[in-house]
Amino acid sequence: MADMTLQAVLEAHRETVPDAVALIARGDDVEVASIGEDTRESIFPVASVTKPVVAAAAMLLVEDGTIALSDPIAKWLPELANPVVVRTPQSPIDDVVPAAGPITVEHLLASRSGWGFTADFSLPATAKLFEEAHLHGRPDLPEPQEWLKHLADVPLLHQPGDGWLYNTSYDVLGVLLHRVTGSLPAFLAERLCAPAGMTNTSFLSEVLPSGAGGLQSTVDDLLAFNRYLVSSGLLPKLAVDVTTAQEREEAKLFLEGQGWGFGGSVDIAEIDPWNVRGRYGWVGGSGTASHVVPSQNLITILLTRTAMTSPTAPDHMRDFWRSAVHTL
Repeated sequence: MADMTLQAVLEAHRETVPDAVALIARGDDVEVASIGEDTRESIFPVASVTKPVVAAAAMLLVEDGTIALSDPIAKWLPELANPVVVRTPQSPIDDVVPAAGPITVEHLLASRSGWGFTADFSLPATAKLFEEAHLHGRPDLPEPQEWLKHLADVPLLHQPGDGWLYNTSYDVLGVLLHRVTGSLPAFLAERLCAPAGMTNTSFLSEVLPSGAGGLQSTVDDLLAFNRYLVSSGLLPKLAVDVTTAQEREEAKLFLEGQGWGFGGSVDIAEIDPWNVRGRYGWVGGSGTASHVVPSQNLITILLTRTAMTSPTAPDHMRDFWRSAVHTL
């Protein structure tokens, strides 16, 4: 795949990924390719590529002084004021202890609230989280207050701040920002999308704007977003690894040995050819990926309609990243 054009990389996976749009930007030099019925203008549900966008929105509110990283989330989400924690991750859901301290805004941004997923989906608290409060794949999203009521009944897997877990912190963050601003969709449109030049990015549902996976967007909007992260100075605030070596090992299914910042992964180890220290971004379960490599002035975006079957990036995604490296 190293010597293939971007179009050829997509064509090589057409049988399993029939619809896709890919973009590679090196400074002002932008290359776009597509297969199937989608074009550069097509709008895709981007799933977890939402997380970096929502993290950026949160940091704008931190810069404004509207919220602080140290603020307890109960200030805006009183429904979650009294969480309990399972005694051990393997404990039954009724074997709990009180939380030793409050969950903070920073815990949500760093995915360290205590709610979320490990590589072991059989844990009792994880099973209850899936049953009671997992939003993705639901045809109709509940009102935020209804969802918070269900989430409050799910015990934390660990004390707030004590470990990294995937996904749920960002749905909580989305609801928190929705309450803080009065409307997260409106705030995002005015404070992030407008200055960044993102004209086709919006939440799929305004009933509950999912901070973990609720946006739809285009390759050009995500290009504009990544460029804005660099030009606005937001990127260094997001792309700082918050994980320990043990946490990265336990989360290898999700992070593949890399770190996690606010909203996305941060490359800290050169494991694969496309891993460059400081590379920031994330992938989405709907078959999407968006990354910026500031040291190389490189942005890579892949949008497909082929859902991932595992948290680990599929072959076509890896070939796309490999092609971007070899065309530098």
